[in-house]
Amino acid sequence: MLPKRSWWAPVWRGLVVEASGKHYRAMHTAIWLYLYLLVHADRKTGKLFRRINTIAQDMGVGQATVRRWLAALAKHGYVTRSRTGRALDITIERWKRLQPRRNR
Repeated sequence: MLPKRSWWAPVWRGLVVEASGKHYRAMHTAIWLYLYLLVHADRKTGKLFRRINTIAQDMGVGQATVRRWLAALAKHGYVTRSRTGRALDITIERWKRLQPRRNR
């Protein structure tokens, strides 16, 4: 488990600035889980391993809510998931690794 501290994650502008609202209609309140996944994912790969119960406790929501949100994100192609036996292997699709800034 990572130490508890503030962390940030990049968010693609097109997720929120999109005239047709397709991401809003696809995600609705599952955006909260998507943001959780972004800040907890491995920076290089966009993958994380978590139990539903852990996510629910971290976010202060019920396990059924996490399952519903995860299903919505998977249905619309934002994430893929598979079971490892004890946890879920979650991959954020279209993940882009941050490139370090070059000195100018």
